[in-house]
Amino acid sequence: MKPPALLRRTPLAWRQAIHRPMRLAAAIAGVSFANVLVFFQLGLSGGLYDSQKRPIQRINGELVMVSGRYLYLGEQLNFPRARLTQALGVEGVKAVTPLYLGLSEWLNRDTRQQKQALIFGIAPENPGLQLPELARDPLLLQRGDALLFDTRSKRNAGPVADTVRREGRYETELGGVRAVVTGLFTLGLTFAADINLVTSSTNFKNYFPNQSADDIQMGVIQLQPGVDPLRVKATLATFLDPSVKVFTIEELAAAEVTYWRRNTSFGLIFGLGVLVGLVVGGIIVYQILYSDVSDHLAEYATLKAIGYSDGFVVSIILQESLILAVLAFAPSLLLSLGLYSFLARSTSLMVVMTAGRAVLVFAFTLGVCGLSGWLATAKLRRLDPAEIF
Repeated sequence: MKPPALLRRTPLAWRQAIHRPMRLAAAIAGVSFANVLVFFQLGLSGGLYDSQKRPIQRINGELVMVSGRYLYLGEQLNFPRARLTQALGVEGVKAVTPLYLGLSEWLNRDTRQQKQALIFGIAPENPGLQLPELARDPLLLQRGDALLFDTRSKRNAGPVADTVRREGRYETELGGVRAVVTGLFTLGLTFAADINLVTSSTNFKNYFPNQSADDIQMGVIQLQPGVDPLRVKATLATFLDPSVKVFTIEELAAAEVTYWRRNTSFGLIFGLGVLVGLVVGGIIVYQILYSDVSDHLAEYATLKAIGYSDGFVVSIILQESLILAVLAFAPSLLLSLGLYSFLARSTSLMVVMTAGRAVLVFAFTLGVCGLSGWLATAKLRRLDPAEIF
């Protein structure tokens, strides 16, 4: 018997999805929760990794020289400044400048608690970091004791930014040495410390008196306009000592993310969080659709008895699963935008919603819901109308 021409799949799938509003609402809420969990894990991991790359992306040059044992930003591995000076002899190199890095204990003068601070020492005449605040006022670091404070440092550092804006200075101790914050800048935190500070290369030595002036942690290599960084890097590799390595900015940023993703527990934790979210969403959709199949087994048997194929009846459930995925995505996206805004304000991390991330989560949602729908039709695919009637 030929199936009625007026019977179409999509209207059937839509009617099946909405015929029980409370069940539909529960399904949408469940899948939305799973989506928000996935968005949270992707957003937090992306924010942490992007924040870790941010100081590297602010480096004022095209190539960076580091110790051959370099693993991640904030690790104090020294190499002789003479190695950086060697780069000046390569064609295309415009200038070189050292970038000092050090970790020290910052004293919150109100609570008397100590927090770890990452200090960047830069040459005022040729800063190794691109900071808009220095570009607007090159004299910020000209004073011998000038110290700049990152406004995105953790709040447990104390009311530093507010005090500097109000009084022009904030006095405290850094590694037991008197420190006076005289200016502000905005960069963002990394895994290395709770606080970021910038000072001149001369003042940097006041906080690290035991460190030789000939030892640096990073060397910034600035090239002439139009010069290929990879060509200069290859030239440097032919004669530099193996105790140092040279990266492009992009390579160093990628190496930074790779280290934290593969060599620490962060990658595993965030990956498991995404997997849990997908599994939760899949189980919810499976339970909803399996119940729907069980409740309407007789109707589906009737469709098969009058001539509809297994593919037709199964496609109704699959379309219903995709309808659930689409309906749940919009509220989960809106909730995630609010969550991202809250995380960005409370953690100072770069937690932002990107089009790529939204598309990725939508694709995950469609895939998981579709798979759950297919699994829920196992009974339907085995169904023999004669057994029902």
